[in-house]
Amino acid sequence: MKNKMYPLIIILAGFSTLLQAGEQFPWPVTPFDQSHEITGTFCEFRDTGSSDHFHNGTDIPKADGEPVYAVKSGTITSMATSGSNAYVRVNDIAYVHIQPNPNLSVGDNVVAQQTVLGTIYPGMGHVHFTYGYVGSEKNAMLPNSGLTPLDDPWAPIIRYTHFYVNKSTSKFPSEQISGAVDIVVKVDEQNGPPTTYLSRRNNGIYKIGYKILSADTGSVVYEPPNNGLRFRFDNKPSNDYVHNVFFDQLSSTTSHVYIVTNNIEKDNYWNTTLLDSGQYVVMVFAEDTRGNADTMYTPVVISGNDVLPPATPVLRFTGNDESGIPIGWYPVSDADLKGYRFYFSTDAENWTLHSDENNLPAGMTDTTFNAQLPTARYFRISAVDETYPPNESGFSDVYGAMQAQPGQRILIVDGFDRTESSGSWHEAAHWFAAVHGMALAANGYGFDCTANEALLDGSVSLSDYDAVIWLLGDESTHDETFSDREQALVRAYLEAGGNLMVSGSEIAWDLDTDNSSSGSTVEDETFLHNYLKADYAADDAGIYSVSGSEGGIFQGLEFTYGSQPYTEDYPDALNAYGGSQAALIYKGSGKIAAVQYEGTFGQSSAAGKLVYLAFPFETIDSAENRVKVMGRIASFFFDATAIDGAENPSVAGRFALLPNYPNPFNPSTTIRFSLPQAGRVRLAVFDIRGRLIKTLKEGFLNAGSHRVQWDGRNNAGVSAASGMYVYRLQFDNRMLHGKMLLLR
Repeated sequence: MKNKMYPLIIILAGFSTLLQAGEQFPWPVTPFDQSHEITGTFCEFRDTGSSDHFHNGTDIPKADGEPVYAVKSGTITSMATSGSNAYVRVNDIAYVHIQPNPNLSVGDNVVAQQTVLGTIYPGMGHVHFTYGYVGSEKNAMLPNSGLTPLDDPWAPIIRYTHFYVNKSTSKFPSEQISGAVDIVVKVDEQNGPPTTYLSRRNNGIYKIGYKILSADTGSVVYEPPNNGLRFRFDNKPSNDYVHNVFFDQLSSTTSHVYIVTNNIEKDNYWNTTLLDSGQYVVMVFAEDTRGNADTMYTPVVISGNDVLPPATPVLRFTGNDESGIPIGWYPVSDADLKGYRFYFSTDAENWTLHSDENNLPAGMTDTTFNAQLPTARYFRISAVDETYPPNESGFSDVYGAMQAQPGQRILIVDGFDRTESSGSWHEAAHWFAAVHGMALAANGYGFDCTANEALLDGSVSLSDYDAVIWLLGDESTHDETFSDREQALVRAYLEAGGNLMVSGSEIAWDLDTDNSSSGSTVEDETFLHNYLKADYAADDAGIYSVSGSEGGIFQGLEFTYGSQPYTEDYPDALNAYGGSQAALIYKGSGKIAAVQYEGTFGQSSAAGKLVYLAFPFETIDSAENRVKVMGRIASFFFDATAIDGAENPSVAGRFALLPNYPNPFNPSTTIRFSLPQAGRVRLAVFDIRGRLIKTLKEGFLNAGSHRVQWDGRNNAGVSAASGMYVYRLQFDNRMLHGKMLLLR
């Protein structure tokens, strides 16, 4: 929770004004004597994977090609003339990401505000201004020194305060804590108004600290040295200490999450055992270089008992076959683990406990429930320990299952493991496999779900399935879209004549060697070209509306994507490759958003099919559009008719009965069908015992597409009970039927 600052915080906020005046200089870009916005602050986090470090300067946005001037007169001591990190150093100041002035050389003298040192390097959009010699960099944004004038009326924002077991990624699931605790805080330092670019509103902070208050916040019961101030960045620390300051699991170049209980040089923690058990308030404060501050107050309960739950289990597999409902999960290794809790749902929102730790004890990793699923069910699992009352872990990802028809077994592979802050999805678990399952179920197709890890350990085999739906979200180079072993499994599956749908926003970016920063190999690019039948065109299409291409399986469809359940900001643009064709186009651009392919793969003579979406399927804007898209894909794979076939030119001239939508439904659903020529039809609804419930249409109809709605009532006008119903279409001595579920 947030409150107005107490007087003690006002005293703290004023501390920065006590600094002595230091060296001041104008801005390196015009106008020299006016403040500019900032896209990167001193000592914020820089996420480079193997060499994370503190940002050693200030980033000042300016258009590519704009001139950069010396802010102090002096002598050029070094320069680099090529690459995006080209720079010019004048004594103790370096100007980075500029193309040096070709008329300048090392040893030349320059004049402040007159000498053009270079121009903003193409594609960089800013100059990186470093104040101080290498290894002794100073903050160029301090009051009374550095870049002058610097106007910043925008206060930082503390986004959250979380609590972790010291030196771990084990988060306390609630504000009940115990033992040695790390206080982890995300702060956005705003260097621009709320209407400006995000890059100017998510910078690193200047000062941050914490105190522990009594439950009524009336007194300070504990504060670290220096009045609670933990980090203050006047000078850059050694990069060896960067992970003492920043919580690596959640921090990135655009997300700054601090471990405020640490020292810069070493680990530290809040020792809750020094306080009596009970209620307290953790006060975190943050301040920028202009004295703007924010404070967050978080109530906590210190407990003398074990309040840390076990690790969250990972679902390995959920399915439905003649044996029942087999489920499997990976074991949790906590020493005090008692067992697992298994939940089910009909909608992936409202959950019922099916089996607890007494039925699923520690050491158990799989079971089969004796049931069949004519309609979809969704599942999740948690772990509990032996403490009384038991601590329950977070929930796993949501998987599901539904009984499939022969020849139409579909496996949903959950390959989306990316949760670090540089990605779009930040939660520990997700329900995206269930989103895919719902779209399949609405089209009348059963499915199983698996984690991609289960394919790698051999407990699930792609070869057991007629089609595979592989979701990757915005998985990228950090977690790999397709590893070498996964590529081998996919190659074998497609070469055997399999049907594969894959979706994700960073797949081509990750696999294509045209993107030098992805670390891809020639083998990766070969897999992209020859098995995903696409070539990388661009990292960010920048367009969030797509339409079906002429002659493709999505012809006639238009929809948006990318705003929920998470914002997808870097969808790939593709080129068709190896005989594929465009299936979706980013509207108004001609850029390809999806490809489709039917034919052989590799050296095999067996024909398979592929659909590759260059954005996450789960971010399609509505359930209705997800059902349509999945219906077209399933239709393509199984030579069936998609749910929206009444608008699909491929249905013209055919006798076809389409799955009702929505399904399950309440209170009404729509049934669609097409006739090859005019004739007499009868469309009726029966219960599962074959008893007539409602005659929906009987009589002569013209050729073409038709829609009929059932309002869930019988021929007497009485509402039918919840349950499974069959709808049957008769025409010209031919008959088609489908199943639908009414839920009251």
